Amino acid sequence: MKARLPAAVLAAVLVVLQTSAGGPGGLFGLRLDLLLLFVLATGMRRGETTGMSAGILLGFVQDTFSAGPPGLNVLTKGLLGFAAGSLRGQLDCGNPNTQAIIAAVATLAEGLAQLALLQVFSAAPGLLAPLFGTVAPAAAAHGALLPAADASRRAVARWRLQRRAAVAGA
Repeated sequence: MKARLPAAVLAAVLVVLQTSAGGPGGLFGLRLDLLLLFVLATGMRRGETTGMSAGILLGFVQDTFSAGPPGLNVLTKGLLGFAAGSLRGQLDCGNPNTQAIIAAVATLAEGLAQLALLQVFSAAPGLLAPLFGTVAPAAAAHGALLPAADASRRAVARWRLQRRAAVAGA
């Protein structure tokens, strides 16, 4: 329980940032999906079940606050969390290159799924313009952000360990 509390607090902070930061145009023109990055990181660190559970929960929260088709984020984030967790045993998910590729491919997959469903359920303008104008830049940004976030997490963990050792030694 104690180990999951920081992850739950981080998820809550990310929900607030995701729903309030940047407005409809995003931040600097990019539509970053911080919740997707959290789901991917959770899946790669803790496995399929935890990744899928985080994806379904955060997808539900994101669907609650979005104007898109209901259930779309639950479906995509749940599946991508499960997929990231299943790759944990097959790939070195601690490698920043692997994390970047997984984040970029997952962002492209989620973007394509959302655009395809919008084509089916509404009068969307097309697939290629939003794909290259919105999804591809976000995939590149996610590919850079996920390894950076993991490196930050590791640095904080190292710092906390050194601090505990210094306090215990004093």
